[in-house]
Amino acid sequence: MSSNIFLKLFIAGLLTICSANARTFEGIPGFGRNLIVRSLPPIPDFQSNLYEVYMEPLLFVGNENMPRSLGDIPLDPTKPPLQAVVVLAGEGEGIQGELTLSQWTPGGPVLVQGNVSGLAPGPHGLHVARRGDLREGCKSTGKHFNPYLHRHGGPRDPIRHLGDLGNIKAGEDGVAKIKIVDPLISLSGPRSVAGRALSLSSSEDDLGRAGTEDSALDGSSGMSIACGIIGLIS
Repeated sequence: MSSNIFLKLFIAGLLTICSANARTFEGIPGFGRNLIVRSLPPIPDFQSNLYEVYMEPLLFVGNENMPRSLGDIPLDPTKPPLQAVVVLAGEGEGIQGELTLSQWTPGGPVLVQGNVSGLAPGPHGLHVARRGDLREGCKSTGKHFNPYLHRHGGPRDPIRHLGDLGNIKAGEDGVAKIKIVDPLISLSGPRSVAGRALSLSSSEDDLGRAGTEDSALDGSSGMSIACGIIGLIS
């Protein structure tokens, strides 16, 4: 119990120092960015409280094939990214798509891009599901991937399910062109989504804004209409 209190005091002190100086430690990129603390509750007879302190991510800007930098960290064009692929299949006929996930630095942002066709025009929620299990179709993939036991939110909310990727929008032709940069999911480490499932919902995700029980659970985005397992390819 005492060690838990000392850990909380240490984290609080560290946050105070960084916010007061409005900078990060010398030699670490990210001048002026905030520190964020996520906690994982204890599991009786298995593990104590877990705390993860990380810096507010920087998002990269680059071309379709290879970003030149990840925030203020230059990327080596000779080093290929860690990549995964998702082949989406619809619960009914007609919906299909293929998405790639690319990550150039361990723990850094993940670029999700690709196309999905056969959709009803309009927005649809996109989520990482907890299980890569398709034995009963999309139903068996489970709820949103949520290792930190948070409420549902939007992709840029400080509190959200790890698997909350927001919405994609299909045009009148039923095709959605997807290009998302997410700062929290990863293809390796404790936030890895590899081996889990990507799920597409029938309706728009309200990002937890409606104030209802369903909104706090899944954004009232309806049933999953397409899904696929996130498989590493490199």
